[in-house]
Order: sequence, then C-alpha cells, then structure tokens
Amino acid sequence: MRDATGFGGTGRTSTTAVAEWAAFTGTPLVVRGYLLVAGAAAVTLPLVLDLPVDASIPVWVTAAALTLVSVLNVEISRMITGGLARTQQPHKALSAWAFACALLLPPVWLLLIVPTTYAHARWRSIRVPLWKWVGSAAFLVLAAIAAALVRYAMVDTQANWMHGDGGRGLATVVVAAVAFLAVETLLFSGSALLNDAADEVWLRQTLTSWSFYATESGVLVIGGLLSAVWTGGAWFTLLFIPVYVLAQRASLHEPLRERAATAAQLARKNEELELANRFKIDLMSMLSHEIGNPLTAVQGWAQLAEEAIADEEPQTARKALAVIERNAVQIRAVLYDIFTMVSSDRGALAAAPEPCLVHHHLSAAASGRPPGMQPEVECPEGLLASVQPGHFDQILVNLLSNADKYAGGATRVSAVARPDGQVEVRVEDCGPGVPTEFRDHLFQRFSRGAETAPDVLGSGLGLFITRELARANGGEVRHSDRTPAGSVFVVTLPQSA
Repeated sequence: MRDATGFGGTGRTSTTAVAEWAAFTGTPLVVRGYLLVAGAAAVTLPLVLDLPVDASIPVWVTAAALTLVSVLNVEISRMITGGLARTQQPHKALSAWAFACALLLPPVWLLLIVPTTYAHARWRSIRVPLWKWVGSAAFLVLAAIAAALVRYAMVDTQANWMHGDGGRGLATVVVAAVAFLAVETLLFSGSALLNDAADEVWLRQTLTSWSFYATESGVLVIGGLLSAVWTGGAWFTLLFIPVYVLAQRASLHEPLRERAATAAQLARKNEELELANRFKIDLMSMLSHEIGNPLTAVQGWAQLAEEAIADEEPQTARKALAVIERNAVQIRAVLYDIFTMVSSDRGALAAAPEPCLVHHHLSAAASGRPPGMQPEVECPEGLLASVQPGHFDQILVNLLSNADKYAGGATRVSAVARPDGQVEVRVEDCGPGVPTEFRDHLFQRFSRGAETAPDVLGSGLGLFITRELARANGGEVRHSDRTPAGSVFVVTLPQSA
C-alpha cells in the first residue's frame, strides 16, 4: 500500500537528523498526532495482548526464519527487476511477513520482526524520511495484531492448525488476511484524508484502485501459505521456496516493471518541466536585460539629439539618430533571438553564423558609447569572423556596458587572427579588476559581486548572456587580469575565410 514515502506522494530523501525532524514537523499537526497515536498503539498492544502460540518449533527459530525469508524476498524482488536498487514493490511485500508473524508467533515478536525487515528493505531498496517508515511500520503492526486476534479466535494455540483436512487452517488464513487488509486500508485511508491532498495524490489513487487490493491480497496469501507449510513441519519450507519464487515472480514482476517504468517517466517529465521553467526564467531575464540596455541608450541619445537640434548642430543630431537607429535594430534582433529560443527544441540559443567584418562591428560598438567613454579600436580592416551579426553586436555591447559600470569604461577594443583559426576579440579596461573570490562566479546567471551590487545597477545577467551568445556561435568568453591594473575580456570566435 505504501509507495516510496510510505504514505503516498513523492517524499524527499533526508540525510541528517535535522532534515528528518524538519520533514516531520512540516506535516499538518493532525497528521503528526494521528501517527503518534498509531505508533503508541503499535508499541503497546503487542506487549499487553496475551495471545500465546503452543508451537512445536521454538519461537526464536520461527522468528529467525521469517526474518531471513523477508530478506530473501527483497533480494528476489531486486533480481526480478534486474537489480533495481530503488523500487517501491519490495516495501509493499513486507505485508506478507508481518502477516506470517501474526499467524505463527505471539504479537510481541512483531516489535522485532517488522522493524528488522523494514530496516533491511530501506537499506536495499528505498530511501525516504525515517519518520514515514516508522508510521508505515506502525500501521503494519496494528494490521498484524488484527490478524493475530483472528488466528487466536479460530485455532487458539494449536501448534499445527493445518491438521486434518486443513479446512479450518485455510479458513483462518482467509479471514485473517481480510482482517489484516481491512485494518491496513483503514489506517492508510486516515493518513490520506488527514494530510494535504497534494501530498497524498498517489496514496488516494491507490486506495481506489482494484489492482492494489488484488496485489496486496496476493502477497498476504503468499505469507499465509508459507505459515501453513511451516506449521506442518519446518523442513517442508525447503520444498516451498521454489514455489514461492515462482509466485513472487508471477504476482510482482509486472507491477514492479510497470512501477519502475512509470517512476522513470515521471522523473524525466519532472526534469523536463524543471528545464522548461529555468528556460522561461532565462528568457524573461534576457528580454529584460538585452532590451533594457539599448532602450537606455535610445533614451540618452534621443535627449542628445534634441539638444543638438535646439543648438543647430546637425552633425551631432545625425550621429545621435544613427545610434538610436542602431539600437532599435539591436532590439529587433533581440526579439528575433527570443522567438528563436522559444521555438528551439533544445531549449538553448540558436545561431546562424555568417562572415562578419570584425572592424565594422567594433567601430560601431565603440562609437555607440557616450562621449568621453569611447574606447580605442585596433583591428585589421579585412578580418572576418563567423558569427551571427546581431549576436556579435550584443556581445560587444554587453562587455562595453560592463566596463562602463565597473571600470569607468573600456579603454581599448581590439581583434586579431590567431594561428589556430580563431578570431580573438579583446575588451580592455583600467578599472579595479575582478575580486579573486568572485572570479569563479563571474559568468554565472544572476551572479553579482557583494561589494559592488548595492551601488551598481544590474541583474547579473550580462556576462552570462555574453557567454551563451559566444557558445551558440562556436566561440567562448574568458576573463584575465590586465597589467598593471584592470581587466581583459577575451572573446574567441571561428575565423571566416
């Protein structure tokens, strides 16, 4: 009845006692009270109920055998599923051993066998918060007590309750199994109803599924038949093991495979949804950043053009209008790239590189800076790089804008052809440089230096976007120090013939 959390839902793996406690205290108060009451009852009832068993086999031998068969059960389940180390079905099959314990031993032995079998299954198959295991085990103990009461009422303390034609023994197995399943269902229904619906989707669906009841009945019958064989003579169990393995395969193989396939599918879907969500965040951030910069430039140059017209300086006005036009083209290119990213199946930036005159783009980017902050340009006139023109402009604008914010502006923009067939573009400044402790985070999304973040307006996306644009075009971006002071951002792009 239990999934990987013990109660339904997905659950989160806890690695420390603090995390385990936080997971428990994060559940609704009524659920915690319900589990505590169930746990107290599960510990108290086996100790106070006097339901002796006049067995011909020492109880410790029977307890040891049940524990060993439980271990065997989990290992067989793992072999059936090809060695899966994380699966839900072995946990479900623990019902069989709690049920067998109720039929063969006094109830107090439940407090040893159930925790032991749970510990082994948790070690070998399922990793979930410990408190959920404890609650699930408490439900199993209480269900087993109901089965033990049925056994005591129907066969009393008989050592071999399968004597004669076995009719009374088989009836005991059936009635006890019904009692076990009824109490188990009732207890887990209480958990499903009291807890938040969003956390119990799986359990609520399971409790309304006939396939669950069929499978659970199957594992209880397996445990009951094993108990019946044991009462007739312990050595008969050796003959029963091959039959048990076949029954285990028949009743659990397909459910295990289906559950494993479903779990893998859900994991992939969750990963895709997480990637899609991050992709949307990146899109919105890039939209804000990449349109914000040119819009700021448009606003500044528009004011300059207005002043130039008022002062009758047509050359300055024309230059300002040219910069405005260039930034408007850049905004249009950004919007095109955003649409390209949205339509990309890979969820990554797509590029259409073409031969670009590097000098032309460097000069345009430098002349677009405010007066007094325009860097020197050094580049061979005919140097060609293979890059999408709009992407190249965005890379340059981002690096120059970064220099404006943190270094008082770039001092030089240069480009050369390297022997390895790459074009190396360098944006240099004479600022304070990048702090050593921040360099590993320089190109990460939303990363900003602690010292400059309060005083410098920005989102921490400029260098991240620059790197993504360069990589989309088969290039890369890196940072290095400049002697004697400052920074150099080096962009490498494929050279075009």
